[in-house]
Amino acid sequence: MGMGYGASYADVVSDEFVEKTCPNELKELKELKELKEAIEASDYDWDSFAQEWQYDDGDDEEIESAYIKLTKAFEKITGLGVNICYHDQHDEGDRYDQINGAFWTVDGVYELSKAGKKYENEIDRKLFVSFG
Repeated sequence: MGMGYGASYADVVSDEFVEKTCPNELKELKELKELKEAIEASDYDWDSFAQEWQYDDGDDEEIESAYIKLTKAFEKITGLGVNICYHDQHDEGDRYDQINGAFWTVDGVYELSKAGKKYENEIDRKLFVSFG
C-alpha cells in the first residue's frame, strides 16, 4: 500500500478563548505539579503535552481529572465540546498547513448549532494534511 497525504480540517479556537472561557480550569491543568515539573526540567512543553495527550490520554489520573474538568466547564459555558490536539506540519503535513503545534478543536459546529452561531466569530476552520 502506498503512502500519501490525506486532507484534514479542524474547527479551532485560540488559546486565549479557552483561557477566557475557563481561566481557572486551564490554570489548574497547566499548574499541576507533575506537568509543571516536566516542562521546567526539559524541552517538554505545551506542544509536547498536546501531542502526548492526543495519542495516549489518561496516563496520569490527576492530569486526566483536570483535563476533563476543563472540557466539561467549557462545554457547560459554550455548548461546544473542546479537545486539545497536535499537528506537526514539518513531519506529518505540509508547509501550507494552517496548523502547527498544539491547538484546540471544538465539536458541534460543522453545521452551526445554536451554540456554534453564538461563538462563530471565535472559531476558525483550519486546513492541513497528514502523511501516512
